[in-house]
Amino acid sequence: MRELTIKVPRGRGTDVLKMAEEMQGKNLSKWEGEDGDLIKVHVNNQKVSQLLDKLKDIEEAEITLIPRGVVAMYPPPEQAPEQVVDVNYRSPIEIFFGGLQSVGSKVGLISYALSGGIIAWIGLYTETSYLLVAAMLVAPFAGPAMNAALGAAAGKGGLLLKSLGRYFLSIGVAVAVSYLLSLLIQQKHATQMMVSISQISEVTILLPLIAGFAGGINLVQSERDSLVSGAAVGMLVAASLAPPTSMLGMALNFGNWQMIRSSLFLLLLQLAGIQLSAAMVFRYMGKVTTKGVRFSDGKESVFITSLVVSALVVAGMMYWQFSTTPQLRKASIDTQATELIKTSLSEMPAIETIEVTAHFTRGTLPDRNPLVCQVSVIREEGNDKLSDEELKQQIVEKLTAAIAQEEYNAYPVFDVTILHKPRLQ
Repeated sequence: MRELTIKVPRGRGTDVLKMAEEMQGKNLSKWEGEDGDLIKVHVNNQKVSQLLDKLKDIEEAEITLIPRGVVAMYPPPEQAPEQVVDVNYRSPIEIFFGGLQSVGSKVGLISYALSGGIIAWIGLYTETSYLLVAAMLVAPFAGPAMNAALGAAAGKGGLLLKSLGRYFLSIGVAVAVSYLLSLLIQQKHATQMMVSISQISEVTILLPLIAGFAGGINLVQSERDSLVSGAAVGMLVAASLAPPTSMLGMALNFGNWQMIRSSLFLLLLQLAGIQLSAAMVFRYMGKVTTKGVRFSDGKESVFITSLVVSALVVAGMMYWQFSTTPQLRKASIDTQATELIKTSLSEMPAIETIEVTAHFTRGTLPDRNPLVCQVSVIREEGNDKLSDEELKQQIVEKLTAAIAQEEYNAYPVFDVTILHKPRLQ
């Protein structure tokens, strides 16, 4: 429930009270003064826009909307618990105006982007995971991304373009500072954490879609209805953007084109996915449309164009990902190859599998995608027909054939360790 204070010309206060009563307003008050009537009303979130729409007939009306929840209690007193649990989504005007107020200055945006970029760079260079978490909290990527989606839902091309500009500005600052820091210390090679982040999974598309959905829900829900803080949701959005942004700057310094490609893929996919899901949440759950009360000059074509472009970008990114195996699917293929090796080894009765890992390297072999497979097995007692070396060769041949049958486009190399059960005296 929201509190509105409305000042109208003297004698029009009664009209406002009637409008508020039609909107099931509660705890209504009116004060008459020499320069006009002052009315205080409390209405359900979903009735705010309707009341404001009715008030447009009073051109001189001065309205103050307090964007915080209030607890309005009214007779009968025994129904107070039921009255205060009536929690609804924010009104469309509050969602839209709240987004406009959160734009902030470019100085603040650049400062936070600079700080987040430095923290993320330190985290990647020193392989300190908690610094990446800190960078996600500081990085200012969530605001522009959400405002771009809000502009699309409201059909506001100006807000959409301005927000996209701020998004790319913050990305550019973070990339530039990471590049300069890597150049300053003369970094020549990627760290293991950079390699890990650059390896993309087949389900990567789910992260921006969920981030956009969660970000939209957080802005649509009233503060008393939201179980998750805005900072946590903002961190979820930044989680998909902060690491690849700094990795892009670092990779540009030492010319690792595989990481550059992975970073650009992630950044474009994240933006399109967040834009697509968040805009739909604002439009269909938040009811932010081109015909909104007091922001009704939006164009439906902007919303449709935004959705089409976002969907096409997502589809294009997915086609790119699955048509260039394994470059943009390495994380998933690592898991699939590990499962394949375990399954193949289980078919060999002479051994018992102890440990299996499979992972792509940084691609140091020309025109090949090395897949390092480390296998540790124990020989079963009584299977001594083959020597350890012969058994290793048999394992390598079987696993090579199994991997070759899959469309991994990988060059497997094996490190096989044969262990023996201890002989008990």
